[in-house]
Amino acid sequence: MSGGWKAIGFSLLVLLTSLSGCLDSDEEGEAKVINLVVYYDSTSGTIQQSFIGGSQISLTGVTLNFDFARTTSDFDLATFSIEPGDGRSPITVNADESANIDVEYELHGLFSIVLTATDVEENSENMTLMIRIEQHIEWSEQNSAEPDVMQINTEPDNDGSAPKVLQIKSTVENIENIGGIGGSPITITWELTDSNAESKGMKTEQIADGQDAIWDFSLNFPERGVHELSVQLDQSTDQERVNVNHVIDILYEQAESAVNPFPTESGNEDSQSKSE
Repeated sequence: MSGGWKAIGFSLLVLLTSLSGCLDSDEEGEAKVINLVVYYDSTSGTIQQSFIGGSQISLTGVTLNFDFARTTSDFDLATFSIEPGDGRSPITVNADESANIDVEYELHGLFSIVLTATDVEENSENMTLMIRIEQHIEWSEQNSAEPDVMQINTEPDNDGSAPKVLQIKSTVENIENIGGIGGSPITITWELTDSNAESKGMKTEQIADGQDAIWDFSLNFPERGVHELSVQLDQSTDQERVNVNHVIDILYEQAESAVNPFPTESGNEDSQSKSE
């Protein structure tokens, strides 16, 4: 009898071990409840800003769109959301009402954003993307004997990486004397200083009456904070006036995620023909 019980015990042990292996295998191969599929045409953009006489006249931010329409779940979907990566609260929409989320940026930076889908059973799936937002500024001042100082803020809108390059293209025109008598040449000096009042670049040039001069300057890896761009006229200049136009670009490392545009019908046909 003892031998029979031993045989039965051994058989039960083998069966339990086999079942345990099946359960572990099922858990490892279990498919995700939510299949997160998001389409987006762009992961970067440039803010456009304009100033005249030191006053802002326009600001156009960057709006990025994310389409969750092809996301599916074993249960009904409840919400779609995006964390913009700049300290704002997540932008959330009801899945029954919309599958599109627009995210707008009005300040530059590299942003790590999180896209999430959640179903009615509180299952969720997410993905992370890197977004690059740069800034282009046009600043002008006309008929000035003492041009204003332009402030340029290189501080990103989060705790992320600082800009890679601060590009400056400044044009100064010595306004032509209208009285018919030849006007005087002027000597001007451009200078860029950082938030510690340390000079980061400078150029001096003489400009003949009715002519202009350009300063092209790039500052690599500028410090975070407010920089100042000034144009100084020679102190001996009397009653000479200038037009000033600055074009500024705040640029970042091209580290954004690849785009994932919505597939077109022709794209599907091409994929099918290649697979055949």
